[in-house]
Amino acid sequence: MVSGFLVLISFFTRIPIGHKIEYNEENFKSALSLYSLMGAVIGLVLFLLSLLGNIFEINYVKGLLLTFSYTIITGGIHFDGSADTVDGLFSGRTGEKVFEIMSDSRIGAFGVLCLIFIVLSQFVLFSNVSIFVCFLVPIVGRASLVVGAYKKKYAKKAKGMGTIFIESINTKVLINNIIILIITCIIMPERLILLSSSFITLIFSLLISKWIEKKIGGMTGDTCGFITEISQIIFMFTVLFMEGALA
Repeated sequence: MVSGFLVLISFFTRIPIGHKIEYNEENFKSALSLYSLMGAVIGLVLFLLSLLGNIFEINYVKGLLLTFSYTIITGGIHFDGSADTVDGLFSGRTGEKVFEIMSDSRIGAFGVLCLIFIVLSQFVLFSNVSIFVCFLVPIVGRASLVVGAYKKKYAKKAKGMGTIFIESINTKVLINNIIILIITCIIMPERLILLSSSFITLIFSLLISKWIEKKIGGMTGDTCGFITEISQIIFMFTVLFMEGALA
């Protein structure tokens, strides 16, 4: 599982792990139970950068630093998937034509708007959330993806890495990732707000995944990226909304 966890880090981030990790499908599958914990690795970097960003008196400097750093850490892997998903699902097409659009290396108008929305939302939200929320954001995003991919099939006929990920999300993986998220929330300040916001985000992720499944018959690697990014935005927005409502 340790080897698989390092594979997760090397595949889903640009964090150097010191030595070459050989991909093994069984190790990869077993490590999916720790997928949210992989988010904690990203979260730790964001936490430290948020501390650095708090030195500046202008919050938007912190927001810019975190948005830029998150993009570098993840390599923008989920941005690309988000843009492709929106281009395909909002194209008005059906069947295989949707997958052709999603696989096209060119980006459409909807994809551009999606990227602008994601980056702008991250910038504004990162500027205003606490350092603890910054730490939780990638964890919530990855737990939300596990919830969204649970009991879903791979939508495309051609198989790929997305197939292994999506079709390996079983009950054990789901429970373990939710436990990781709950424990992380509990040890943080304002645990009730964080737990409530996480739960709301998981519900939204499930609803979004069901909508995607209705559109294309399942999930793909691109839609996984879309759910990850959107869920993180929903989580930060919900935290700020609840903090404002309870202030």
